[in-house]
Amino acid sequence: MSVKFADLNLDKNILSALLSTGYESPTPVQAQSIPHALEGRDIMASAQTGSGKTAAFLLPTLQHLTRRSDKPGKGPRALVLTPTRELAAQVEKNALTYAQNMKWFRTVSIVGGSSFGYQIRALSKPIDLIVATPGRLMDLMDSGKVDFSRLEVLILDEADRMLDMGFIDDIETIVAATPETRQTLLFSATWDGAVGKLARKLTKNPEVVEVERVDEQGKIEEQLLYCDDMRHKNRLLDHILRDANIDQAVIFTSTKAMTEVLADELYEKGFAANCLHGDMPQGWRNRTLMDLRKGRCKILVAT
Repeated sequence: MSVKFADLNLDKNILSALLSTGYESPTPVQAQSIPHALEGRDIMASAQTGSGKTAAFLLPTLQHLTRRSDKPGKGPRALVLTPTRELAAQVEKNALTYAQNMKWFRTVSIVGGSSFGYQIRALSKPIDLIVATPGRLMDLMDSGKVDFSRLEVLILDEADRMLDMGFIDDIETIVAATPETRQTLLFSATWDGAVGKLARKLTKNPEVVEVERVDEQGKIEEQLLYCDDMRHKNRLLDHILRDANIDQAVIFTSTKAMTEVLADELYEKGFAANCLHGDMPQGWRNRTLMDLRKGRCKILVAT
């Protein structure tokens, strides 16, 4: 007999929101993580992208937030750290979906590329959930705009990616500012090496959840092509991109400047190409990603 969300003792408002979005049964990572998280246990969960891990940490966190805080102040009761702005936006969107019937629920996204003024104003009011990238959150912490005295739940999403991106010092500084009584939920593709060491440092007697990876998309074919010089390299790239079997492609470059140069060159050759890098305004980044999703952008050149 399969487990249903209704079997997990979630608040009726959360269950209603799940049913309205068509979710009835939890995925394996949700079924294994949520009951332990509801008991207040720390979690170390290993699961691949697309496994439903966002709901695995948001649902028990929202359930926790249905109980009133007995601590004064305006600081967040829960914090989610993510490696990128795009992932932060997705996590916040999911949180608002699951909390759609919790009319009092307030969340704010703290990421680079957005207005400092808006984020500071949002933090001046009581906050239930902050979804943040480490760099921008550190900026606001350094200016004394973030109070973690009320924090009850800390979540690190894609912890391995954050370490790969060099955020380990920021993460340790942020965690040191949170109460030791917090519940900690960590999600990562792997617990090997530095990320496992960090996880053991941040958690207390965690429940370890490991969901077997499922190869649903088959194997990726890898080819290595040798070129003589830049002109030869460009001819090879042109040949590959003109393959009729290729509908969309992503090209990675070593520098931000090169993304713009290459995207312009491809556009002049007739390709529907655009670039994406960290120095672009957030609105521009969002439009570029939307064009990619809608199929208007066929070739994305990115760092």
